[in-house]
Amino acid sequence: MRHRPSRPISFIIFAALSFVVLAAVPNFAVRAAAAERSLSDVEIKKLNNLMAQQGKDVAISPLITDIVGLTQNEQTITCRAFGAVDPNTNDIRHIYLLPAGKGYLIDYFHADIVEVYWADKDLALIAALSGVRGQKPGPASFQQAQFGFSNELAWWAKFADTH
Repeated sequence: MRHRPSRPISFIIFAALSFVVLAAVPNFAVRAAAAERSLSDVEIKKLNNLMAQQGKDVAISPLITDIVGLTQNEQTITCRAFGAVDPNTNDIRHIYLLPAGKGYLIDYFHADIVEVYWADKDLALIAALSGVRGQKPGPASFQQAQFGFSNELAWWAKFADTH
């Protein structure tokens, strides 16, 4: 009977880890792709048209714009905004087209929580804040902001597709 040489333990560990990583990659890629869904050019155009035609000129609270870093020293920004109520949850959402090509603000009011996201003109997240309504909000963690912003973009995409 011939004796087969045994494989080194490091090879076995490497093979096992490779299998685990490869098995997890497809699920990770799907989650990452779903989390990074953005608005299409058509959806952005629809939302910009809604803001132009049905929106209102509003002054954004300097408390909000100072926290996200859009302004300093309680400077007020006036921009065009459009609001919608989610018919399933009664949550309130707004999208603001900022002046001078500074991008968008998107806010989301649910339960007693407010979330605000500042994105550039290409809808890349720049900064975010969250807090309890009626209290001073604070900056959101990067992970929390990315997750919430992704959800907001998906909600606005669906809204644009159905309106």
